[in-house]
Amino acid sequence: MTPSTVTPDSQLENVTRTVAPAKNGSTVSLAQSFAVAPEELWSALTSGDRLAAWFGRASGEIVAGGRFELPDMETSGRVLAVEVPHRLLLTWEFAKSVSEMELLVTPEEADDDGSEQRTRFELRHTVPADAHWATFGPAATGCGWDGALYGLALHLEDPSAALLPRLGTFASSPEGAAFTRATADAWYAAHVASGADRKPARKASVRTAAFYLGEEPELS
Repeated sequence: MTPSTVTPDSQLENVTRTVAPAKNGSTVSLAQSFAVAPEELWSALTSGDRLAAWFGRASGEIVAGGRFELPDMETSGRVLAVEVPHRLLLTWEFAKSVSEMELLVTPEEADDDGSEQRTRFELRHTVPADAHWATFGPAATGCGWDGALYGLALHLEDPSAALLPRLGTFASSPEGAAFTRATADAWYAAHVASGADRKPARKASVRTAAFYLGEEPELS
């Protein structure tokens, strides 16, 4: 069995994280390049069978006006726009919160020798400027999607693997806790780079990591 080239450390390095202002809120973005064709990446993002392997159960229609359900996450939404295999715009409806998410799949230039096709994936999640944002900042959204992109990277490396049990074990392990803290730190850096004040941004990232890990935040 070939060892995986995807590791928590490599995943931390391979994702570009940004925070930008948006109408009535902020857009939290993650981008990563994968050694697959756009059609392969699109399939991994939109096929119910494939999502069940690395993300969770999913059902619905990926057509404008269609709806989708993610029962494992108690989340649903509406498809606002779709351009196969490049763009998907949808609502993200959880509890009483409704936000907007855009998935972008963009082919990159091949290597000089043409041996490897690469595709850039960007996830843009626009969330409101509410009390939740003031308390937890972009890490509340970003850390969860960092974990999802780790699962996606593993899935694209081996589409036949059933990853959810492995990812669940990882999330509750010391290595998973270290990954959560590292992604919260990375979102702190992205938050500050967007113009946020350092002290409240740091407190927000610490609160987020503590929430994910079931700990009391150590704020100073």
